[in-house]
Amino acid sequence: MILIAVFLILLILGVPIGITIGLSSMSAIISSGIGLDVIVQKIYSGVNSFSLMAIPFFIFAGDIMLEGGASKRLIAFANKIFGCITGGLPITAVVSSMFFAALSGSSPATVAGVGGVMIPNLIDNGYDKKFTVGLLCAAGSLGIIIPPSITMMSYGVVSEQSISTLFIAAVIPGIFIGLTLIAFSYIYSKIKKHPRADVPCLSEVWGTFKEAFFSILMPVIILGGIYLGIATPTEAAAVSIVYSLIISLFVYKEIGFNDILRIAKKSVVTSAMIMFVIANSEVFSWYLTFQQVPQKVAEVVLGFQSSPVVIMLLINLILLFVGMVMDSSAAVLILTPLFLPIVTSIGVSPIHFGVIMIVNLSMGMLTPPFGLNLFVASGISNMPLRDVVRGTFPFIAILLVNLLIITFVPALTMFAVS
Repeated sequence: MILIAVFLILLILGVPIGITIGLSSMSAIISSGIGLDVIVQKIYSGVNSFSLMAIPFFIFAGDIMLEGGASKRLIAFANKIFGCITGGLPITAVVSSMFFAALSGSSPATVAGVGGVMIPNLIDNGYDKKFTVGLLCAAGSLGIIIPPSITMMSYGVVSEQSISTLFIAAVIPGIFIGLTLIAFSYIYSKIKKHPRADVPCLSEVWGTFKEAFFSILMPVIILGGIYLGIATPTEAAAVSIVYSLIISLFVYKEIGFNDILRIAKKSVVTSAMIMFVIANSEVFSWYLTFQQVPQKVAEVVLGFQSSPVVIMLLINLILLFVGMVMDSSAAVLILTPLFLPIVTSIGVSPIHFGVIMIVNLSMGMLTPPFGLNLFVASGISNMPLRDVVRGTFPFIAILLVNLLIITFVPALTMFAVS
């Protein structure tokens, strides 16, 4: 009770989530008469993981590619391919977001990298502002679904599941969600009768492809190495830094050696925030396990309702609510130890549940008060936050349908790993 009470009070007061998790855990441990040395031990063990090294590596590589010109080249190539069909511009935005998600592993970075170019472009071509920002916020949510996903890595560490397997399992659901956004963009543009661009000549397509080739090649090299078993996610993340530096410095030449330290500082700050949350979440999770809270919650839920369908619906509802008020990585670290025993007891694979959880929490990026994609899109478009929120409503409905399909059609997730 002390753990929950302190956690909720600090959360309501707006205390940063990492500090909230740490102080609530410390309060509960002190009240239980447990030695404070356990806090130090668990904080250390929480970040003493080879797999977690991939997080700062991928963040640094993503920041380099973001500033090194990768996003605008991907967008230019996608626009040449899709611009000549109905809904070409919004489809270009979705496809570019899918590619950039495979570079950055972050939803806000995907919105910033693609939205900075596509939001003004879409608005200038007559697309409704609310539709535009809603689409980019939804497409940006793919940043934590399509691998390499930083949030997926956190789930893999806390659930003790293979991160490579989780990455493979998330590919088809991520593409599926992207295709539904493309279909909606096509229908919307057809109804609104938005004009199409002229069919490009082959030389124009080839020119933009050559420019974007090295950007497209990065996720192929990184994810291909992981899927083929050539490299672990951590090793692939280290390779991604070297590759992104070579491309940005010597091929695109949009950053210089003097920019590397500035980009590194930005990446260090982001990485430190994430690792601080992970470290404190290890204490939180340990205390819950020590008090057998996951087992007790499982007994209550299974005693209340034995239908797997109803249980999964209840868990999804809880995750949807939590995603609205908490950062996705923190939610994964706190709730995975609670829900994993429940879902495994009803026959749901931990890999499948990991994808369900990440897809669910990705919608938190589109909902106030902590939807980071909303703030990024609002800043890029100069639209009031309330209008940005309204623009996301139809896309939240689309993502909810996708979530239900992914939840109750496990073959969509498990096909690639079975």
